[in-house]
Amino acid sequence: MKTIIGLGQAGCNIAEKFKKYPQYEIFKIDVGLKNETNSYAMERQENPELYESKCPNFKAFFKEVSNDILFITSSGNISGASLRVLEQLKNKNTNINILYIKPDLSLLSETKSLQENLIFHVLQEYARSAVFKKIYLIDNTILAEIIGDVPIKEHYNYLNEVVVSTMHMINVFNNSEAIMDNFTPSIKTARMSTFGLVDPETGEERLFFDLAMPREKKYYYAYPEKILDSDGTLMKKIKKYIKNNIEHDKMRVSYGIFSTNYEQPYAYCVPNSTLVQENKKNT
Repeated sequence: MKTIIGLGQAGCNIAEKFKKYPQYEIFKIDVGLKNETNSYAMERQENPELYESKCPNFKAFFKEVSNDILFITSSGNISGASLRVLEQLKNKNTNINILYIKPDLSLLSETKSLQENLIFHVLQEYARSAVFKKIYLIDNTILAEIIGDVPIKEHYNYLNEVVVSTMHMINVFNNSEAIMDNFTPSIKTARMSTFGLVDPETGEERLFFDLAMPREKKYYYAYPEKILDSDGTLMKKIKKYIKNNIEHDKMRVSYGIFSTNYEQPYAYCVPNSTLVQENKKNT
């Protein structure tokens, strides 16, 4: 079982969506929550600095945490408490991965932009220094383009659903036996990462973050049994698609092919980079 910890509204909303899968234990921290076993209501503060300086002791709240951790946050004021919360989790002797949700920068005030830029880079630097195992970057602007037009009330619900379902399926594949794979251990220094959807018919990739200079990409292809049993060209097509997406001569690629009960094939990719990513505005 993995532990999911959401900090702030975006983090808690995404964490909540993991609840439908039995493989995860969910913890939420935000203002306005009810203080329950796995929910912690923080006092509202005026700015990120106060959230940091007045961050409470979570020893009792995190008492039962013992599994690998996915810590989810974004750029709201409460994200100022991120490092203080993570510091208390380091004593658990578990792997900590970060999921950072980058908002639409064009909608942020100057003050909010400075806060977002700070947390965006600080979390990456900690991951690069191996304080955390890895940081996964998600750009909501790019993700919105991927899902297309949806009703405004369901906008963030759709975004969060894509993120959670993608991460869950990749976790499932990582703990399943492939029909065929050439996976190798990840490059240890490639700690900046994201996810992507791959069209299994064309090989087109749609990444959730514009990750610069990935050193490796892992592909997960899932096909119904009837295709695996009948399509003699499948291996050739997969290799062609992967080769077409190699971005530079130092990039390593690997893949796994899995059987699925779904009617249609689907695929994902996970690129990893050694570089701290720049905080670019999307146009």
